[in-house]
Amino acid sequence: MNVTNSFLLRSLKPHKGERIRLLLIETTRAVATIAAAGAGAYAMDGVFLAHKGRMETAPVLLVLFLLMILPPLLTPVRERISQRLSTALRTETRAQLHAQMLTGKAEAAEVRRRILPLAREETDALDLWFSRVLPVLLAIVTKMPIALIAAAIADPVTGLFMFVTMPIAPFLLYLIGRVTRVASEAQWKRMESLAARFGELLRTLPALKIFRQAEAQRKTVEVLSETFSASALRVLQLSFISAFALELITTLAIAIIAVSIGFRLLYGQMDFRVAFFVLLVTPEFYQPLRQAGTAFHSAMTAWTAESNLRAVLSKERMPYAIEYPNLPPDMQPALLEAHGLSFHYPNSRTYLFRDFNLKLEPGVTIVKGPSGCGKSTLIRLLAGLLQPCEGQVTVGTSPLSALSMEAVSFPISYVPQEPHLFAGTLAENVTLFHATDEADVEIAIRHAALGKWLDSLPHGLAARLGEGGQTLSQGQRKRLGIARALLQNRPIVLLDEPTAGLDAVTQETVRDTLFALCTGRTALVVSHDEAICAMANRVIDWEVIA
Repeated sequence: MNVTNSFLLRSLKPHKGERIRLLLIETTRAVATIAAAGAGAYAMDGVFLAHKGRMETAPVLLVLFLLMILPPLLTPVRERISQRLSTALRTETRAQLHAQMLTGKAEAAEVRRRILPLAREETDALDLWFSRVLPVLLAIVTKMPIALIAAAIADPVTGLFMFVTMPIAPFLLYLIGRVTRVASEAQWKRMESLAARFGELLRTLPALKIFRQAEAQRKTVEVLSETFSASALRVLQLSFISAFALELITTLAIAIIAVSIGFRLLYGQMDFRVAFFVLLVTPEFYQPLRQAGTAFHSAMTAWTAESNLRAVLSKERMPYAIEYPNLPPDMQPALLEAHGLSFHYPNSRTYLFRDFNLKLEPGVTIVKGPSGCGKSTLIRLLAGLLQPCEGQVTVGTSPLSALSMEAVSFPISYVPQEPHLFAGTLAENVTLFHATDEADVEIAIRHAALGKWLDSLPHGLAARLGEGGQTLSQGQRKRLGIARALLQNRPIVLLDEPTAGLDAVTQETVRDTLFALCTGRTALVVSHDEAICAMANRVIDWEVIA
């Protein structure tokens, strides 16, 4: 387990201010703890040996009280900073998974199969870096050196013993880690298998009921659950072993130091105040090592989850347009051009097209051609979802790569062959989770010829779609995609096979909504539909231009 290459340190690198604040907070906590030990030793010596009165010891006790309450007061501040970093990391990871699923090709099926456990359990497991591992690492790099220096100044013998015993814990953790890693990886694989199987059963439950296979599959789920439970218990056993080993070593080390101090104090070779101070500092020195036992299990869990995520995120995929500077608000271009575009998929060296040029002006342009020739790839390039291997796409006078896809002023709407349904309300699926007036959402839905369907829904715009929600036919899904584009109200619209696979009646309905969408805009439609070609201002035959 190489922590230096983990998501933890990678997520800390761009947040210099947060790193400095965490180190300052932990250093302050460590100094306050060691200073409290010194104040406590001074107070004990004054009360029991020097026989000082209340007034003489009151200032020391007040300082001791303030030093003792300071670390607990700083703990919530540290936790809030860690939580912000954790949330940012998990959000970024889920965005990368989403991008991988959208832009992958050969590996897309694998990503979709594993997307649920990857985006939920395994991404959530990354929080262990910040909630369990980071506090221990901070204590090791701040509290242990401060405690070691303080103990060495007060009693060099104890300081030397602490220094000698310090490397034992990391060595033990290394040995234990070699065993727990295999068990932890097996646990995550069983969890993935269980989650995938359970999701598959939920999707196919009606078919299982029809063919009377529900009971047999229930027994299969029981076996999977028992296997997963046994695997989890195995990992917990190994975790307890690592924690016990470290507890045993640190307890023995503290006991040896205490016995050494006791004998030297008995024979008058050590001052009581120094002895008591060292006794208070010694457990504080070993505390991060004791916590490392339980934190190590969390680190192994996070590392295994990270490895599974890394295996998917590191796969070569088609270039994805993620980061762009913002588009000026007053820009409203309606001219889309492709200049010398060349493109091939990452796992292939065969170009779908080379040095391709296209100029789209206001009106409807149709691109038609045989399946698999690259029309859908072209439209995704023009939408900014893919980046060309060579050449560029411009909107007006600006390169497409200079425009922010997240900006409200982004000029392009893209309607894919099969618009994705999100697990959310109908309104959220149309607005794509952007804050929009419900009246505008309803207008877009009705203009997309979904008015009667909307009226039939008991909950209207609040009806749930996606997995476990309201089902949509293929034609309704295509019209939902058109409703999204109508609501976005952008000057350029790209549509991929809007009527493919539909019956004649539904095709006619989609054509009407398509006409409403394309009116007054620059539209590019990939389609074999002769009726759509008839309404176009320009028809491009792919076999002629490619």
